[in-house]
Amino acid sequence: MPPEKRSKTGKAKSGRKADRPKGGRTGVGGRGPKGALLIVWVLAVVLLASLIYLGKETRRLPAPLPTGLPSQKAENSPGPPAPEEAGARQGKDRPSVEGYPESKTDSSSSPKYSAVEPPLRRDVPPTHAAPQIGSPLPNIAPRSAMASIVIDDLGPNLEIAKQFACLPFRVTFSVLPHQAHSREIAELAHLKGLEVILHMPMEPLDRNTNPGKGALLVSMSGDEIRRNISAALDTSPYFDGVNNHMGSRMTRDVEMMKIVLSELKTRDLLFLDSMTTGGSKAWQVARELKMSTLKRDIFLDDNPSAGSIRSQISRLVKIARLKGAVLAIGHPRAATLKSLQDAGGYFRKEGVEIVSARELAARLKAARFTSGSAGKGNE
Repeated sequence: MPPEKRSKTGKAKSGRKADRPKGGRTGVGGRGPKGALLIVWVLAVVLLASLIYLGKETRRLPAPLPTGLPSQKAENSPGPPAPEEAGARQGKDRPSVEGYPESKTDSSSSPKYSAVEPPLRRDVPPTHAAPQIGSPLPNIAPRSAMASIVIDDLGPNLEIAKQFACLPFRVTFSVLPHQAHSREIAELAHLKGLEVILHMPMEPLDRNTNPGKGALLVSMSGDEIRRNISAALDTSPYFDGVNNHMGSRMTRDVEMMKIVLSELKTRDLLFLDSMTTGGSKAWQVARELKMSTLKRDIFLDDNPSAGSIRSQISRLVKIARLKGAVLAIGHPRAATLKSLQDAGGYFRKEGVEIVSARELAARLKAARFTSGSAGKGNE
């Protein structure tokens, strides 16, 4: 080729090369259209992978619990007791008192609870906050608790009566008539500011048991009953009321008790039914006559052991706190005296006020509720 042509051709070629960019191929990133599509594809794959990963993590999160319910805790962390455990614990702490049975539920028919409560309906807003599982129940105990403690069978022993008169709270003395120290003990109670009532002997179920001098019997006429009551009341001018000594046969007889209680009502005396039998009608008759009356809730010392007496004192407190009022009867025994001497602080700590029988009856009448349901006791 001639030199002239070669030079023109070279210039043309060199000119075309000079028009190209130094980076090589044209397009995004210097790679052309195919390179741009590759980058977009890689970014789409990364974005899709991120969305899949986030979706899996979202499914692992627990469903939100409804407002007002406690959050579920880890398996090994301590938490509130299950409903069955909470119920058992409350049942254990709840007073268990003879004569006041707790309600029982059939476990086969009771509803079962899951570990997590079902969510609340969102379309119906709750009118109040849901209760917390394991939260304490509202306090439904009475605001005040009262007890009256009557010491029966006083009269034969003056020294034991003096010791009971020095207890750190005021008990009620119930004095048998026609005993060696009946008058002195009634006078002692009056001087100490204690209530004193007549412990009137009445006929028991066992005819071979002697209730004592001047007892009221179902075979007596109305005049004989009134004479015996009058003679017994002559023991002391300080008697505020009467309760029966023995008398399980007498107190079952409605007609005989109408005679007895009508006489006591004319003298404005309180009648306290010792409830030596569950079949006693005396308290019911006294209420029908609209006279001041009470009935015994518990005996403190049917079992004369110190442990049993302390247990009965504890039971007295439980009944007083449960019902608001309780009437207990004890006897002039050394173990009863010692247990009551030790119980003064216990009564104060538990908020149980010890009052006289007449004051208890007056408060109950004002509050319009009655003193307990007594079971069968010893004569």
